[in-house]
Amino acid sequence: MTRAGLPTLALTLALGGLPACGTLFDHFSVVPPEEPARPPLVIDAAARLRSPPVGDPAIVPLVTDAPRSSTALVIVKDRVRPHVHARSDETVYVLEGEGDLLLDREWRRVTAGTLVHVPIGVPHAFVNRHPERTVVLSTFTPPLVPGDRTFLEEEPPGR
Repeated sequence: MTRAGLPTLALTLALGGLPACGTLFDHFSVVPPEEPARPPLVIDAAARLRSPPVGDPAIVPLVTDAPRSSTALVIVKDRVRPHVHARSDETVYVLEGEGDLLLDREWRRVTAGTLVHVPIGVPHAFVNRHPERTVVLSTFTPPLVPGDRTFLEEEPPGR
């Protein structure tokens, strides 16, 4: 849409020229034509935390079939071993808990509310420092696939 078209669109909407919900997006979609439209997804992530899978870390998949990203809850009671991703960037948001994050050979303390972006190929690891658990929301772009994660041989020194 051209910049000159924006005032016309705003006036049309203000005067009720387009029907409500849906029609606007039908006319002004941002979905590429080669990709089928997908409905929005709403997930009760808190319910999934109430009965997490066994393991440390325990991974609770949330969004696994999106073409451009995947999202999971990761519950850490002890640690996440050092690893790299060959295909995906990882963005991590700490929901609860705290710990030490190894990010490209440097340790950093992270707490609830911290957002971390880990580009492809950057070594990273995590050690939980909370008395119970740390929970993070991890999003991978493009989606995480088998073989993307490679664990490194060495354990982090002094942790």
